[in-house]
Amino acid sequence: MRTVVISDTVQAKIANLREYLIYELKLSREAAKARTYKIDDFLLSLSNPADYALCRFKKWRELAYRCAIFDKNWVFAYEVFDNGIIVRDMAHAAMLSE
Repeated sequence: MRTVVISDTVQAKIANLREYLIYELKLSREAAKARTYKIDDFLLSLSNPADYALCRFKKWRELAYRCAIFDKNWVFAYEVFDNGIIVRDMAHAAMLSE
């Protein structure tokens, strides 16, 4: 198992997503938390030794980031190091251009 570090950028985006789910989509706080906790669990699963492919999205591919897709819509860009990974960024797939 390797260490997974989630960048401040990604943590802020997940917090913003939680707020969006609550205030814009009118989900209950519990439902919004449950949804974002699933994202957290997914990110922690990246500690397994298998890696995803390099990102197909230009801005991340140029940085040699790998991309992990959650729930068919959310893309997480991460960087691999000897002792772990850092999840650097996230975006909704519809917002990314190849």
